[in-house]
Amino acid sequence: MASKQLESFREWFTPRRRRWAGGVLLMTWIVGLVAYPSSHWLYVMIPGVIFLFSAWPPEVHDKR
Repeated sequence: MASKQLESFREWFTPRRRRWAGGVLLMTWIVGLVAYPSSHWLYVMIPGVIFLFSAWPPEVHDKR
């Protein structure tokens, strides 16, 4: 069973906030990759992509 803190976080972390968080992480990844090239920036890119693409509504993909 999920705790009250997890439930309140799920309510707070709306798709709009997920898109913002994903975008900020991807921008941080781009700037960091240019300023300090290393292999560790992959750990910033992966959550950014996951947050960004999980926030899109499913209706956008089903318009055939």
